[in-house]
Amino acid sequence: MLDFADARRRMVDNQIRTADVTHRPLLTVMDELPREVFLPEASKPFAYSDRHLEVGRIEATGEARYALAPVLAARMIQAVEPIEGSKVLHVACGTSYASAIFAKLGAASVVALDEDAKLIVSAQAALAAVGVTGVTALAGPLADGSKGKGPYDVIFIEGAYEDEPASLTALLAESGRMIGVQGLGRAGQVMLQVKTAGAITGRAVFDASAPLVAAFAKAPAFAF
Repeated sequence: MLDFADARRRMVDNQIRTADVTHRPLLTVMDELPREVFLPEASKPFAYSDRHLEVGRIEATGEARYALAPVLAARMIQAVEPIEGSKVLHVACGTSYASAIFAKLGAASVVALDEDAKLIVSAQAALAAVGVTGVTALAGPLADGSKGKGPYDVIFIEGAYEDEPASLTALLAESGRMIGVQGLGRAGQVMLQVKTAGAITGRAVFDASAPLVAAFAKAPAFAF
């Protein structure tokens, strides 16, 4: 039988630490939080491999939703500089593993948003199973960002987008940060957007590849 605790420890020591993740509270949380609880049964044996894992599908469209590979998720969370007491929006949350990380890092509140009600039920069950509180898991349009609960200090997009989702950056509080993967395949880059004096500025943090979130795909160009 797979020893998940040992696999989790090896993931932190051999994958995450070696990827220049030095944020000690984050390392501690990832060493303690059982990722396998957030995965469907077939994916549990791969919980601590460095790969994106499907956690479910959007019933209306068939789009797969993924938990990002642990190293990518850790590097993105470190880059967005989670601060205790922050209000966090987790977009395309799937079963909300990253939401649980933010909550355990001391976020004042976390809104976990996805498009499928069944996924949200799975997220709520996983969060309850690991005893994480302070996360509100909601079903709704991703581009809306559950705006009634904003503004947010941190917005974490779990996946790739093609065009910067302006509807989400509009929900950033002053000094708020949004992070996600812009671009597809080898052209992908983790982008950090920061709101300063009401203006949004962005910079590439590192290269990365992530599954596209269809809600943020580029609109088809009109052809004559």
